[in-house]
Amino acid sequence: MPRLQMLNAMSQAGRIVIVGAGMAGSKLANDLLHKQNAYYSITLIGEEAQVGYNRIMLSSLLAKDISDAEMPLVDTNKMRNEGVDIIAGDPVISMNLEAKELYLRSGQKVPYDQLVLATGSRAKALPIEGASAVNVMGFRTWQDVDVMAGLEGRQPICVIGGGLLGLEAAVGLVKRGHQVTVFHRSNWLLNRQLDEESAQLLQNKLEQMGIVFRLGESPKSFVQSQQGLVTHVVDQNDQQTPASLVVMAAGISPETSLAKAAGLEVQQAILVDSQMKTSHENVFALGECCEFDQQTFGLVAPIWTQINVLIEVLAGNDANFSIEPTPTKLKVSGVNLFSVGKIQPSAEDDCLFFKDVAANHYRKLVVKDGLLVGAILYGNVADGSWYFQLIQNKTNVSDMLDLLVFGEAYCCPQVA
Repeated sequence: MPRLQMLNAMSQAGRIVIVGAGMAGSKLANDLLHKQNAYYSITLIGEEAQVGYNRIMLSSLLAKDISDAEMPLVDTNKMRNEGVDIIAGDPVISMNLEAKELYLRSGQKVPYDQLVLATGSRAKALPIEGASAVNVMGFRTWQDVDVMAGLEGRQPICVIGGGLLGLEAAVGLVKRGHQVTVFHRSNWLLNRQLDEESAQLLQNKLEQMGIVFRLGESPKSFVQSQQGLVTHVVDQNDQQTPASLVVMAAGISPETSLAKAAGLEVQQAILVDSQMKTSHENVFALGECCEFDQQTFGLVAPIWTQINVLIEVLAGNDANFSIEPTPTKLKVSGVNLFSVGKIQPSAEDDCLFFKDVAANHYRKLVVKDGLLVGAILYGNVADGSWYFQLIQNKTNVSDMLDLLVFGEAYCCPQVA
């Protein structure tokens, strides 16, 4: 970078403070350190005692598929040694955007020149009678895993929500020997990522692991003991299911309380433009706490793109974020699943199917006007990245429709 441009970047940036030390915030701090460290100081502030870990791996940690040592997303010790000021377990409780100051729970005051909000999200709290009990919890943090891992013996546990997070929690808990029942208000699992047929294959697999499903049902209330602990989950028919723990996994809510209190524009989440700028000068937001073009973000791929865009913007370069299709992969033991794009075809779409019952293998492709626009793969997901590239590149697949469902090897045979 030319010296004049470098000095301009330094004057624009100065002290960068990142609020939120989850995946988005810690990766941003790490990437800033390695790409632009000469230009500004970096402070990373997290409310959790453990920072910089890979939240995606919580389900694997719960299932005992990995150890604590495999959890870090970034090397926080190295970051500290290289000059990043990491404040853990001391959340920001208020912000003065005019004075460019943050106030922490400990009483510490932190000034900034550029502020990045990466406050993430929290487990959505459903309005169910009795849900305030201490043994009703979310599944979002390392501390949540520690609580679940501390359960002794074989316990009856109810998971509320049959989406990605709920299924990951259910598998981890059943692998620890617990009796798990999943309530899901839709008629099939992962209803946002799967069609009914592929969801049934998934359900069959998970039932073989010992998980019980109550589909099309939402709890009406939780029965509490005199000690204030949930003992049973009550369904709409007043039937009671025993529960020594309830895990709420019915979605997430962007954490926007700080932003709202400071006067930033917030709708579903903190509003940002294509350069991740909020409604206030020198304040940016990214990750699960931000909203762009009426969309919020819960998957890693677009958030990583947001980080790359923001790094360029902070360096004084031109960069813009745009929304692209993002694939979903289920991260539970023994289940291979891939979903991307449009999964429910309309009347004008072509729909291609492949099913091998013996191999527990299912594929569904949705094609519109010669372009692949959606794919579901269950069992064998090896072609998932190839289908994703076809969607991203808007490749015309009209000439390969007869073979498309069989994958890349059939459509693009290697020339000897």
